[in-house]
Amino acid sequence: MATKPEAGGRMPLLMPEVGTRVSLESTRLTGRMWSRIVGWKEQQYLLLETPEAHLPAGITTAFSVNDVLTLRYMDDGVIVGFRSPVLGRITQPYPLTIVAYPHHAEKHSLRRHPRMACYLPCQVQLGELEIARAVIRDVSLNGCRIRIPAQALSILDDTAPELAVDTPIVVHVQLPDDPEPHAVAGRVVSFDQEAAYAMLRMESAVELVSLVEFVGMFTTRLELSDII
Repeated sequence: MATKPEAGGRMPLLMPEVGTRVSLESTRLTGRMWSRIVGWKEQQYLLLETPEAHLPAGITTAFSVNDVLTLRYMDDGVIVGFRSPVLGRITQPYPLTIVAYPHHAEKHSLRRHPRMACYLPCQVQLGELEIARAVIRDVSLNGCRIRIPAQALSILDDTAPELAVDTPIVVHVQLPDDPEPHAVAGRVVSFDQEAAYAMLRMESAVELVSLVEFVGMFTTRLELSDII
């Protein structure tokens, strides 16, 4: 669990539970990878699962000693992030990465219900209509905005029955490490239609905690200093 933050969003770090999912970014590779915290020794090192990665030509390992990793994880509605150098790697019996134990981190709270822009492919059940390809364009705890291709709607004007306010809607989106797509159920509250697509806003029946946390890991800016 995270402790009380210092001024400016910087906070002393108390490690979360073993098994907590973390996102990783490397100075040597582009993109983001996912891992889990396996354990740590206070003030010395942090032990992570080494994630599978698509390596470019000429690179044989995802991480090497002295690479610097950016780590982020969720703690009770707060994104925690820090940078830390790689100290070593273990390949047998299971691939693990050892990074320096961080003493401070940066944080950002998601508790104000902001709308966060994103681009998440999804499937939609809109009334009786099944739409195989759509995109979530923003998300908040209370709902999300979904872009649906016009050709997926049976009528291409504002009388389309699928676009009526209060139409029930279920959105399915695949999140990392989840064996089944994440389902979001609710109702249509508004729409705008363009020539090529309709933009629906839905209100969820429950708070979209998992979806907000996932999107927040990618969209929230943390001004990370090199703190180890």
